Amino acid sequence: MDADPTEGHLRRAELLADLGHFDEAVAELDPKLATDPEDGVALALLAAIQLAAGRPEPALAAAQRAFAAHPAAVPPQVTEGEALIQLRRFKEAAAVAERILDGGPDDPFAQLHGAAILGEARNGQRALDAAWHAVALAPQDAKAHLVLSGIAGRLELKEIAERARDEALRLDPALASAAGQLGRYAVPPPQARDLRPTPATAIGWLALYVGVFTVPVAMLAAVLHQVHPGTSRVVAVLLGLTGLGLVALFATRLPGSPREMLRGDRASTVAGCATVAGPLSVIVYGAVGSPWAVAAALATTAVAAIAVVSRMRF
Repeated sequence: MDADPTEGHLRRAELLADLGHFDEAVAELDPKLATDPEDGVALALLAAIQLAAGRPEPALAAAQRAFAAHPAAVPPQVTEGEALIQLRRFKEAAAVAERILDGGPDDPFAQLHGAAILGEARNGQRALDAAWHAVALAPQDAKAHLVLSGIAGRLELKEIAERARDEALRLDPALASAAGQLGRYAVPPPQARDLRPTPATAIGWLALYVGVFTVPVAMLAAVLHQVHPGTSRVVAVLLGLTGLGLVALFATRLPGSPREMLRGDRASTVAGCATVAGPLSVIVYGAVGSPWAVAAALATTAVAAIAVVSRMRF
């Protein structure tokens, strides 16, 4: 049987496009489309070539015609979504991405490209879920990890973004030198790792250090109270002031204004206030001699520990 002469036009058009001769590639498709104006394969290739040439409007028109001819085909839908992104018609691009994702729930290609388009059109949990699904369907596909990295990075999920990026480079080390040729799948730059403690973590360490000091002091005051109350009260005042000095010292090293950090969330507020109340209660015991003040010092330290460890909302 004689080969279909129009198939040669398709192959030559692909080759010319790969070489960057986009106008010649488009012209090479003219005979094929003249014979069959609704040929889905030729229209999909035409759309991809026009998009690669930086002409999103004709790419969109060809992609929509290709989709009309073959609604189940994913590549023209991907081109349609990418063209809409370039035209900044994000709402329509998101709708196309949703269509791609819904049409191929078990298709790694559909999930990968659908997630990438949705991530640029309307980044959010849906795009992140689709990217995770693409990685689950094709765990050895470096591009799937790159898409996940990009979406997670835009959502400020830095740890996920970094891990996905590192996995992509592990699967395909050549990506590091070919990032400029990968378009939306370019390797994202490494995220700067902020090693400073968060406000909640800093207050937690403050509560821990001061609590470790307050509890033995309160217990010492309670024991001495039974033997020599006067000595116990003097020791309590001195050590209580020392505890407040520790609080002040650690407060100067907090990453930010202590007042702003204490207002960050309710658990931090409770932990910070209870931490300060511990040494103050010891001083109150030294001033008035009431053992209830010692109990208050132990109780406030316990409250600070609960707030820090469990991060409970009070």
